[in-house]
Amino acid sequence: MSGDHDDDFDPEAGFHPSCVGDVGRPDFDAPWQRRAFGLAVALSEFGHYPWEEFQQRLIGAIGAWQDAPSDAEGRWEYYEHWVAALSGLVDDRGLLEPGYVMPEDREGGVTHAR
Repeated sequence: MSGDHDDDFDPEAGFHPSCVGDVGRPDFDAPWQRRAFGLAVALSEFGHYPWEEFQQRLIGAIGAWQDAPSDAEGRWEYYEHWVAALSGLVDDRGLLEPGYVMPEDREGGVTHAR
């Protein structure tokens, strides 16, 4: 079958050479980061807000951190900004119980029933 398939592909060897894995996947240091990421994506995917609105919130949260005086800045934590953006958006839209996406929920596995 020439022309239709890449000649480099060997089905016995496994994946096609262009399949390099999920190199661009998000990297999480803690389970709460994965949950915050998944929640933001899921709420957008289910139509609760456009992804661009979350992106703008995240840009705003990072900008506020950058604009803070250096003694008030704190250490750089990307997912802290992610959670701040998500919390604001969720609260403003009334999507979940107030405080659902908060720090005390991160490590303790607290559940919230609505």
